[in-house]
Amino acid sequence: MPFGVNRDAAPWEGLLRALGMVFVFMGVIWLFWKHNQRTIEMLDSHQVVVDRGGLLTDAQKQSVRDLSRALKSSFGLDLRLVVSEDGLTRPQVDAKTIHIGIDPESEVFHVVLPPIVERALGQGFIRYLGEEHFAPYWASGNWQRGLGEALSLLWNALSSPEDEYGEYHHDKNEGPPGGGSYRGVVRDEGPGK
Repeated sequence: MPFGVNRDAAPWEGLLRALGMVFVFMGVIWLFWKHNQRTIEMLDSHQVVVDRGGLLTDAQKQSVRDLSRALKSSFGLDLRLVVSEDGLTRPQVDAKTIHIGIDPESEVFHVVLPPIVERALGQGFIRYLGEEHFAPYWASGNWQRGLGEALSLLWNALSSPEDEYGEYHHDKNEGPPGGGSYRGVVRDEGPGK
């Protein structure tokens, strides 16, 4: 009997065989779970960062993936970053995806936020990111740092709740290192307000 216990065997032999089978099944289930988790992370990483020119390091890509996971768990938002040297196409507005595109060759940066996030952050913040934030980084040639700072500003703006008057509280020392005019989250709803 290949799986059975002989009648002459010690009483603990049957228990050991049963425990062995349980451990084998648990090991197979654990390996299957780890494989699926790794596959999901790989698929997730391909969707989060699209680096067409290989301009970002693996550590920078991992940092963006970590931010994406934090945005997903904290706010239910997805993040998609496209880095390209051959032009950018503006993505469609999505109800829960933050699209960021950067073309260092043409010195173009754009961010497309879900409408609810755009309203929460205000047009002044979005205008600052799109028009002013990268100026010192383009000039110094350190656009990777500017991208990191932009992502940090975006996280801080989403994490900072407004008070009852609709104003953000921030540290007056906040700002990009080495220049820039950012003094915290800019709350400007455009002309007429």
